[in-house]
Amino acid sequence: MIIRQVRTFLFLSLLCYGALTLKAQTTVQKLDFLIKNATVFLGDGLDSIQVNVGIVADRIAYLGKASPTAKTIIDGSGKYLAPGFIDTHTHADRWVEDRKRQELLPWLYQGVTTVFAGNDGFGTYKIADKIAEFNAIGMGTNFALYAGFGPIRKAVLDNNNVQPNAAQLEQMKAHLVSAMQEGAIGFSTGLIYLPQMYSKTPELIALYKTAAQYGAVYDTHMRNEGDRVLESIDETIKIGAGTNLPIHISHLKIAGEQNWGMADELIKKVNKARKAGMDLTACQYPFIASMTSLKATLIPSWAQEGGSTKTLARFKDEDSRLRILNALQAKSDEVYKRIVIMSKNKKLLAISGKNLFDIARQWAMSNEEAVLEILSKDIAVSCMNFSMNEEDLVKLMKQKWVMTGSDGGGMHPRTYATFTRIMEEYVFKRKLMSMSWAIHRATGLTAQTFGIKERGLIKEGYFADIILFDPLKLKANASYTNPEQLSDGMDYVFVNGKMAIKQGNKTGELAGKVITKN
Repeated sequence: MIIRQVRTFLFLSLLCYGALTLKAQTTVQKLDFLIKNATVFLGDGLDSIQVNVGIVADRIAYLGKASPTAKTIIDGSGKYLAPGFIDTHTHADRWVEDRKRQELLPWLYQGVTTVFAGNDGFGTYKIADKIAEFNAIGMGTNFALYAGFGPIRKAVLDNNNVQPNAAQLEQMKAHLVSAMQEGAIGFSTGLIYLPQMYSKTPELIALYKTAAQYGAVYDTHMRNEGDRVLESIDETIKIGAGTNLPIHISHLKIAGEQNWGMADELIKKVNKARKAGMDLTACQYPFIASMTSLKATLIPSWAQEGGSTKTLARFKDEDSRLRILNALQAKSDEVYKRIVIMSKNKKLLAISGKNLFDIARQWAMSNEEAVLEILSKDIAVSCMNFSMNEEDLVKLMKQKWVMTGSDGGGMHPRTYATFTRIMEEYVFKRKLMSMSWAIHRATGLTAQTFGIKERGLIKEGYFADIILFDPLKLKANASYTNPEQLSDGMDYVFVNGKMAIKQGNKTGELAGKVITKN
């Protein structure tokens, strides 16, 4: 109660000051947009307030009780107004790069106005080139780009299972320095992916210490999210120790039925590190199925060395094939029942949406033979893996250091419904968190953690990344069986002061900008 009273006093003081300065602000240029009568969540995690919000050009220019003159007035009665959501983990860069989906409609229709990309260590270290490319194409949302460990390691060591010598490590550091100087938001790793899987902890420490000199966040898809998830957290803590910078675990989860129930132990480990002073955080999507390549999910690391061409050759080599099949045969039928192929490849359309166990029965072959047959048709095919448990998911979701990140980009409902599902299912239906906190963990908390300036809050002078939505119409339409369905409920989505969504419909605006660290 005392905190709320102090906040109210401060806000009323600001209103008085705003009233004195409003005329000076608006006589020169009237507002482009004024949003009235909405319930406003500032993005700070505190209770909503009733104020009007005005936009001039790409900035929030007014916040108060008055109704200054505006070119366009939007009545927000019965609706919620909030900062645009920030998605901490995506593969949306692929959507821009194919030059057909750069509006990023799945994100806009959830209220996302800024996405991170280059996660899982996939991001280029040629950041300036990527910024120029994106600016030339145009983007529906803002982007923050990671420098990825994968391209850096591959540029020096190719896809080989080797360790760098001193000179090679210096080459990798030089690539990373260049990326940071060109504006990368941080350094990202994906330690289950080729060739990153072959790295050892000292290599990662040396590289992150280099990136940390530029204030870089360390973001990681850890080495293991199942049987050795606690060991992987220990490695993450070791990599980030002594930097005094945010260390972020991507899509935090506990995978594998044999590991379900470990959430409490994981939370204790993270909280211990945080209590010791480490800014250790994580993001999470609200689904029990993950998604990645079938190759990364099942094929042993030794069989991936050298890249896809060599992996496919091993499928045909008698000794190598037998070794791979033996490794796959060790997995139970239950494992194969939980892995579902998701593909638009014409060669695989007949099995898309089916699990590996059923596909093997359909093809009259063993589970392991079916895996190699599928990969022989498309070595890059994706799959959903129903490896998580709802109870663990909820326990992690409740932590104050967990943010929202979709890991979106593929044929998975998380691409289309992560943010809307959290509000619809966990705020309104199950009441596991307040609306103010659900918004904060996707806006102000994220911006603060990653050092994104002048975004993430409804605040005068901040960029006008704003969403107006109807809480009664909010709906996550995407499902596991029909994942590519846009969400409902967003009436207006402003990106840098321009309407990307107007009265529930896309406008075609490409108002996004690349947000750089420097």
